[in-house]
Amino acid sequence: MNRNIGLLLLLAFASVELNAAPTETFETLVDDRGNISLPTDFRRHWIHLGSYVVEAGESAENPGPDLHQVYSQPQSVSYYREHSEFPDGAVLVKTVSATQAETMTTGRVHYDDTPKVTFVMVKDRRDRFPDNRAWGEGWGWALFEGDQPGPSQTSDWQGEGFNNCHGCHLPARENDWVYIEGYQKVLAP
Repeated sequence: MNRNIGLLLLLAFASVELNAAPTETFETLVDDRGNISLPTDFRRHWIHLGSYVVEAGESAENPGPDLHQVYSQPQSVSYYREHSEFPDGAVLVKTVSATQAETMTTGRVHYDDTPKVTFVMVKDRRDRFPDNRAWGEGWGWALFEGDQPGPSQTSDWQGEGFNNCHGCHLPARENDWVYIEGYQKVLAP
């Protein structure tokens, strides 16, 4: 009898752990000043939330549209499914790649090619880094060249040019600054 109770408690604890918010983010991916690191192996171990194709017009330099692919930790996805919001410590990684194009038997295709940039967003419900301008509106924002782990290019999330996270995400403000349209099937309860 006691053995069964122990097994039930273990299963209950495992279930809670599976749906818990990520606890390691601020220990492994963010330093004590708020500098964000590019996660490693996210394509292998995280959940692919969805992809966007962003058309720019084909040319010799740009043979096709850019491919945006977004990933998050399994526990963040589980939490979102249950609570309809990202938990503290959730990480979203968006890779932006050029595409190659060719004609195949199925028609004209575009497929993932050269990495251009990688964006990382880290959910911060505690306002841990009020003096770091790469953090704002409940998120830490980072931009990396290609898919290289070097330092983030983001010094101010409301900065200028391609590094202006605020300008691109402003239309998604009502959805906690995240374009969730492309992830509905994965994030659905």
